[in-house]
Amino acid sequence: MSYLGKYMRMPPTFEMLQNLEEVIEKEGYSLGDLSLCLQVEFSHYEMTPYDVIPFANIGCDGIHYGFLTDFGMVSDLENAFIVCISPMDFDAPIKIVARNIREFVSLVCTMKDATTISNINLIKEEEQYISLFKELKKEVDEENEEQANYVVEKIRSTIGCKIIENVYHYVEKEVMTAREQQTILSTLDGIGIVSLGSMNRKHIKYKLEKAMEITLEDVKSFFNSATTESKLAFIRDAQFTYLISDKIELKEWIINEMVKLGLNDEAGRLMKI
Repeated sequence: MSYLGKYMRMPPTFEMLQNLEEVIEKEGYSLGDLSLCLQVEFSHYEMTPYDVIPFANIGCDGIHYGFLTDFGMVSDLENAFIVCISPMDFDAPIKIVARNIREFVSLVCTMKDATTISNINLIKEEEQYISLFKELKKEVDEENEEQANYVVEKIRSTIGCKIIENVYHYVEKEVMTAREQQTILSTLDGIGIVSLGSMNRKHIKYKLEKAMEITLEDVKSFFNSATTESKLAFIRDAQFTYLISDKIELKEWIINEMVKLGLNDEAGRLMKI
């Protein structure tokens, strides 16, 4: 299985960033000046959703960003939601931060630091955003800021992205509303499940919690009558609660179920974790 699975290649905006990186490196700059490290191969962490394709990291703590494919339902990675995965933030390791890669680049340019974006995994309220930005201003290093400003301007002139006037409103209102309008089932990781067309069927949730004991027989019984959407919600929640990684028998069974559902890319990623 290739790294990108069915998608074959990275989207145009990512390729533009790659080309820009080559150009500014010759001038002594890098996207790394914004803590944005592009990559086309990335080993999934236990917490990286199986239907997320990572494309960048910040260079520390395993924090990375990826395209949310909705189990292969997204037709074009250029239009996929962008997810931040912060493995060390155990209370809130996953958050959707942008509607697509172009808006994610706008967010990076606005914050001037991809690391800062990962900090919003842990906040939701406007006051918390204001407090975060105040703290960041106190920590500004003039030399680093000059480099960051140069790279931001290069990105903006090359890709044409805009500065986001209100980050709180964008992430917590615009992005979250757009995602909620797509999903029909909520999941513990905050991502949710989109409709696969089972409009007239009732979608039942298997209610999971961390440290919860379940049996494989119970799960099999649930899958026997569950819709595909309900099965995918279970898979998300079982990953989020570490049940899949902790129970080898369940992991092997889930891999087989994924294959039955045609989720070969996702099953292949789970096999490697």
